[in-house]
Amino acid sequence: MNYLWHVFLVSLMSATTTHALSTSIVVVGLNAALQKRFILPPNTNLEPGNVHRAHKSETGVGGKGQDVGVAMSCLMSREKQSRDDKVLLAQFLGMGPEGDAVSGALRLRRGLSDKLTVRNAAPLRTCTTIVGKDCATELVETSGEVTEEELEELGNKVESLVKDGGKASGVCIMGSMPPGCGDDTYAKLSEKMTGKDTLVLIDSVIGLDALLKTLKNCFESDDREGGAVLKLNAAELCKLAGANKSEAEKVTIEELTAATSGFLSKYEGASSALDYLCVTDGKFPGYLVEVPKESTSETNFNLIQLPAIDISKDVKGGMLYPIGAGDTVAAGTLAAWQYLHHEPEAGEEDNFFGVVPKQVGSVLSSVKSKWLSDVSSDERSIKMATSFAFGLSCGSASCLQQENSVFDVDDAVRYFSDMDSPIIQ
Repeated sequence: MNYLWHVFLVSLMSATTTHALSTSIVVVGLNAALQKRFILPPNTNLEPGNVHRAHKSETGVGGKGQDVGVAMSCLMSREKQSRDDKVLLAQFLGMGPEGDAVSGALRLRRGLSDKLTVRNAAPLRTCTTIVGKDCATELVETSGEVTEEELEELGNKVESLVKDGGKASGVCIMGSMPPGCGDDTYAKLSEKMTGKDTLVLIDSVIGLDALLKTLKNCFESDDREGGAVLKLNAAELCKLAGANKSEAEKVTIEELTAATSGFLSKYEGASSALDYLCVTDGKFPGYLVEVPKESTSETNFNLIQLPAIDISKDVKGGMLYPIGAGDTVAAGTLAAWQYLHHEPEAGEEDNFFGVVPKQVGSVLSSVKSKWLSDVSSDERSIKMATSFAFGLSCGSASCLQQENSVFDVDDAVRYFSDMDSPIIQ
């Protein structure tokens, strides 16, 4: 497609539909990056100490929050639906050519709004992926410092949207923060945009204590409809609880329950603020862990095991691209949760305001209904398990694509539809 014509179409699309914040997902991804891909010649791996010449090089979007935005744009592009304001990236994009490139890619190529973007003075960092025959190596630059004035500018942008359109439908907290951000930055931003009906997915442990205290206050109402989940991998959960686990080894139920107990003991606000832990474990099954609403020393938790996804038959050339897959899991999980939380009645699917397109939504509803009949668990937990399973399917599908967090929706739906029913542990 002619570039100028593409820009015109995106601009026209953005001008035609504006969503209130109460129907939008805000992705808080403060540590953005320009992503460079240095692709080695065929059948070549990185050898430290040697000179390597690129077979091909590419640039794109980097940063965990930005990866979530890209993944959600893949879902939204399925039906050519208007994307303006459905997903808002709260982000700092440094001035200069790197920031310009990422800003353009997000707005023009992905159709994502820049209403919560602050172009800060510090240059944007660059992350470089060196892609070899059967492995990829990631080089991550340090970030430039954010000033108090730039933090205040972002807070003011959030407050303005809340004033005009209410609290956010969903909030996704992703990854690290650049220098200059205090440990309570996520907490302060969440306090501004999270209401009792907001769905919150956290994929970060930075400033977690303060964030959990804020969410506890947001969800203390008896009539609250929203909630929060913490997504992390099994090794991270074990580390937070003071135990060691190799990411290459499958987590055991004993390790998982002990790590959950240790985590809840360490973070006193977790029981009040969180509803579930969404625990990934690489190529092994994932787990949904229900967080008890009262602090407890018991180690018997409600665990739902989600089947592992085998993508080996779809791998082309023997190479997987896992960078950004975890962020894609977060995107798919929150998008599906938003859909099932506001699940439209039959015949009303076209009126759904969120990220998930109609055809995907019908598959989510069908699988949720099947699992409800197959599994002895409450509907709320099955909805969350269904959402997490869809997120895992999106993450698996993204491993087949070179570009971070980009995936074929058909692949994700196929993996999701072929899943066996979850197992209650």
